[in-house]
Amino acid sequence: MDPLDSFYQALDSERLLKDHAPSLIADAREVLTKNPGAKVAGMITMPDAPDAAAIRAFLGKVAGREVPPGLLVGIVPRQAIEPTLRARAGTDHWQEQGWHRQSILPVIVTTRNGMRFGFFSLATGRTEM
Repeated sequence: MDPLDSFYQALDSERLLKDHAPSLIADAREVLTKNPGAKVAGMITMPDAPDAAAIRAFLGKVAGREVPPGLLVGIVPRQAIEPTLRARAGTDHWQEQGWHRQSILPVIVTTRNGMRFGFFSLATGRTEM
């Protein structure tokens, strides 16, 4: 693999986080307003990511309909990505105590060359990547 290809994928993942964060934050706030006890996460999956087919199948099963091809962006139950978050990013950035409302939206970007994580304040929209 060309090292520049990996470099551009990293830039793409950072751009995807910045471009989609506002809508993911808004969607998370809407879900958490309706269900304050819910725990959600953002997911952005590029079509050529190794796990794109599995994620598309999972989302299709949850939604009850086929998911169209292309970039996947949306809110998922946080438990769907918690194992990956714990293994790759730890818990310091996103996990609250059980009795607290969710205040940080973890977002995972999956690309052909790996994963990137962003953590967004649901109160202010501030970013930590």
